[in-house]
Amino acid sequence: MSNKFGIYIHIPFCTTICPFCNFNVYSSNSADYDGLVGLLLSDLKSKHVLFLNKDLESIHFGGGTPSLLPTKLIEKILYEIGTLFSVKSDCEVTIEINPYDKEVGEPSTLHDLGINRLSIGLQSFSDKKLKVLGRDSTKESNLAFVSKISKSSIENFSFDFIFGVDKESLEDWEKELSYLKDLDVKHVSTYCLTIEESTPFWKMRDRGYIDEVKDDVFLGMTNLTRIFLEGIGVQQYEISNFSKPSYESKHNMLYWNSESYLGLGPGAHSSLVDLEKGEYSRWSNPKSIKHYRDSLGKSFVSNVLEIKEYIRDSFMMGLRLKKGVNLERLRSIKDFKINEVYLKELECKKLICYDSRSLCLTNSGFNVSNKLIFELIESLEFMSD
Repeated sequence: MSNKFGIYIHIPFCTTICPFCNFNVYSSNSADYDGLVGLLLSDLKSKHVLFLNKDLESIHFGGGTPSLLPTKLIEKILYEIGTLFSVKSDCEVTIEINPYDKEVGEPSTLHDLGINRLSIGLQSFSDKKLKVLGRDSTKESNLAFVSKISKSSIENFSFDFIFGVDKESLEDWEKELSYLKDLDVKHVSTYCLTIEESTPFWKMRDRGYIDEVKDDVFLGMTNLTRIFLEGIGVQQYEISNFSKPSYESKHNMLYWNSESYLGLGPGAHSSLVDLEKGEYSRWSNPKSIKHYRDSLGKSFVSNVLEIKEYIRDSFMMGLRLKKGVNLERLRSIKDFKINEVYLKELECKKLICYDSRSLCLTNSGFNVSNKLIFELIESLEFMSD
């Protein structure tokens, strides 16, 4: 059994909320950062005993815009974590940032606090697309910010991009990717725009102001992304994530490998795995800050699940990885079968690769991953106890 875990810290404030965003975020105009950190630390202290037998692999400040937190409060959080847990010497400490100098300041300040990885929401190198996405940046300012970060004391950083925006063509996306040839690229996350209900984009699409990308263009963009990035030495290791060797996101790998993690902050999720005891539980915090505050004064109850659910979740998350799922390991936890006729059918269609030890999706399988992963989970048949 692995004894690793991670901590996710949700800071739900942004100076502006992007029209495509459906995360649990609020305007920073209403932010009480001292009050929020007080809640986070209270939550941390009440739940830390659940993770005391594990080593801390990663700390991830997400949001929202966590770089808006005053440095003294980031320092306070990291200090408290360091006193409560066994922190690995190579613990990955990430903070999500926008490429805006007004929100970040000098990277050396973050480095001095213990931050050793940056997740940068560039989103695009197209002025037109950045405007549609509601971003407060331009192609030139994004490139200048990348240059600044590349020269900083933080050597591990990731770029986030969104493709498939409005009437974007394959040629438009190829032009954006071409800028990466001349940049210091360690890790890239690429996401096709999904228009979520309750976002401004949802109404704009319904009124005909923006279009969703067509399926054939989406497939062309995903294939182009993989081929281009692998051509510059940045290999795909998960459906939406690419990196140079040793620069994979440790924190996200905890999710995809179905490890334990503690989520702090409004709306944050947690998972606690103890396979030696046959225990698996998940829980989530209330989304509103008020309800989150109220919940901290009550007895904590986690959602205890059957080990069957751990196996299903391991398929759901693990099949997103290029390496797929380790069937031998999962069967040692609880034995199961997958319909052999169905597996042969998928193999003949070149959607999966599998043997008795592992199962993974091919590049073609990744293109229909949502449907495929659901069907594979539904096909699981567990042996009686």
